[in-house]
Amino acid sequence: MSEHKRPKMDPSWLRGMTQRRMSRRDMLRTAGVGAGTLSMAAILAACSSDEGGTTDTGDNNDTSPFDGQTEELVNFANWPLYIDKSRNSDGDVIYPSLVGFTKETGIEVNYQEVIQSNPEFFGRIQPQLSAGDDTEWDIIVLTNGRELTAMQINDWVVELDPSKRPNFDANAADFARDPVFDPGNKFTMAWQSGITGIGVNTELVDADITSMDDLADPAKVGTNSVGMLKDDMPDFVMINLGIDPATSGPDEWKQAADWLMMQREAGTVRKYYDQGYFDDFTAGNLPVTMGWSGDVLYGKLWLGEPFEFIFPEGGALLWIDNMMIPANAAHPDAAYALMDYVYQPDVAQGITEWVLYMSPVPEVQEMIAEHAKEAEADGDKGYANKLQQTADSEFLWPTPEFLSNTKFAKDLRTDEEIQEWDAIFLPISEG
Repeated sequence: MSEHKRPKMDPSWLRGMTQRRMSRRDMLRTAGVGAGTLSMAAILAACSSDEGGTTDTGDNNDTSPFDGQTEELVNFANWPLYIDKSRNSDGDVIYPSLVGFTKETGIEVNYQEVIQSNPEFFGRIQPQLSAGDDTEWDIIVLTNGRELTAMQINDWVVELDPSKRPNFDANAADFARDPVFDPGNKFTMAWQSGITGIGVNTELVDADITSMDDLADPAKVGTNSVGMLKDDMPDFVMINLGIDPATSGPDEWKQAADWLMMQREAGTVRKYYDQGYFDDFTAGNLPVTMGWSGDVLYGKLWLGEPFEFIFPEGGALLWIDNMMIPANAAHPDAAYALMDYVYQPDVAQGITEWVLYMSPVPEVQEMIAEHAKEAEADGDKGYANKLQQTADSEFLWPTPEFLSNTKFAKDLRTDEEIQEWDAIFLPISEG
């Protein structure tokens, strides 16, 4: 595959990529895009407006870097609200980065926000994987953990051809290269990364929240007031008890469970959440919650919420959401093309400014800082300030010292480990 070039886009699309991002709540309320779907075909049909040019998805690939590309579709399953979005002149929702990909390659993207949790989505595709059938997805995004491990162990994921990811090789951040759960990026390429820490609504909490133990202290956080993330909390607690999840065993798991039971008995927990904690957080129902860095930062910067993201004194949980190609995918070449395309710095910039998670392309930090200067020069000081805070955030551009205080989750690799883990922790969150 030849080297990617910066996509040539109509001025209307460039404005769409750099305009103020819309509120996620506005998106959910007015765009008809919930946790469900909006296919790229529908978006492209809506994009032939008087302001934007037409989108050619035919055979005119004279300047395409994907010479010999014959697949014309890629089916991409991702998490809700995890990509740049905008509106065209007709008010229709568009994904600027994917529009640019289609304009450059002629490949349409059927992009659907169908992943609510790793276990739930994996459970839906596992029957097809087990049967050796096409899951109907060419790219899926899973977090490092038991589901990703199961994909690798059972040969349910395509082993990647390193020659088909030149942008990744040129631009990927150190944390995205050679992750411990996928040495050599044999199967995965990072989509985004983040950390699990503590989100605080400063208007609802007077106390100084600095540690995990504060989440179990009614004097600091009140009762029925704390959100806990079901999938993340065992590892999060172990880290803050001084235990490395990677080397932990049942004895350490029970220590974490004891802390969680103590917290539950203290009466501080409102609910054990999957994806939906952020709705309660923004609604003012959760003064304090375990939270994902990008969500809390987004609420603070772009929704104007009185949120702060706290890195606990004992450390934080690091995770990577990974793109991969399921076995027997119908369009693997198109999947390769899109997975590598998002490692172009200008494309990664658009995504990062919207989602506020750790970009796997470090060059984007300087580009966002330049964007802030442009906004300042245009007289939009509020927007410039938000962009500058994005460029300056340690939670988006972590230093090696910062990352040294984070750890990955336990990699459960056997049925026996999974059964024992679930027997210890599920009674707490499900009981």
